[in-house]
Amino acid sequence: MMPDGTSLVVPPLPAAQPNFDPVHRFSAWLERMGKAEATIDAYHADVADLVRAYAPRRVEDLLATDLAAYLRARQQFDGWALPTVRRHLHAIKAFYRYLVGEEELRAPGPAHALVEPVAEPQAPHVIPAEDVNAIFAWLESRAREPGGAAERMDLALYGLCYHAALLISEAIGLTMDAVRGGHAVMKLDVVGRRGEESRVTLEGDAARWLATWLAERPRPARKAHESFVFIHPRTRLHTSRQRAWDRLRRVAGAAGLAEEVVAHMGPHTLRHSYAAHLAARAMGVEQLRAALRQHSPRHAAKYFAGSGGPKARLREAGRGE
Repeated sequence: MMPDGTSLVVPPLPAAQPNFDPVHRFSAWLERMGKAEATIDAYHADVADLVRAYAPRRVEDLLATDLAAYLRARQQFDGWALPTVRRHLHAIKAFYRYLVGEEELRAPGPAHALVEPVAEPQAPHVIPAEDVNAIFAWLESRAREPGGAAERMDLALYGLCYHAALLISEAIGLTMDAVRGGHAVMKLDVVGRRGEESRVTLEGDAARWLATWLAERPRPARKAHESFVFIHPRTRLHTSRQRAWDRLRRVAGAAGLAEEVVAHMGPHTLRHSYAAHLAARAMGVEQLRAALRQHSPRHAAKYFAGSGGPKARLREAGRGE
């Protein structure tokens, strides 16, 4: 208040002005490096957001904890999905590599130690053991009929997905020279999605189903299909993944499973259910990892989840093993 009673108007302090010069130099460097225009534009916008968030602090003075807090806050308050977080992280890492290499920022730079966020494994869709049994019981009843060749193939195929925990691509891709044994025990050499090889032992019903199918497997109509185990008895062509998915849904419906279960049914459901049923028997994480042929126990651990996990759903349904 002034002596004459008038109010003193204090002009607001000017807002902190971000310094985008390093960002422009970074974009020019990306262009010289031959990066695509879309990449340059995206990286420029992402790094400019960082500069704007910390103004008037210089980006050269930011610490690793600042960068991590920035990404965490954007994910939490702006609802960034993990792919968006990763994209911004890649842009920030590239920016600080530029500052270290071209503008003499002290190596290794604050972004060096930042790691990509990894999504927590979600509890997979599983079905109770009695539903699995209903599927195989329906197939066995049809397989006993003279015209049940397709069902006998399905028993062998879906038996691998459940009892051997094979991915459908692994089962479909199984070749004749990778299968040895008989009705009691079968030995399989399985090639995974990334080309990794593993040995699987099959016993009981699953071995019997596979041996029965091998004994009647038709001669393929095409030479290129001769090596594969699963040749459809009607078309005499290598059966497809799409057919395996569609067929299992029809089988599940015919076996009397609930509509909501059938809607989410697929060969991978059998693998997930096998894992959940093993976990329900108090099998350890490391044992389950080995049974699923997974490299990391982190993925096997999702079958031991708490209230939202497969074991809990099985208990709630009153059908857990």
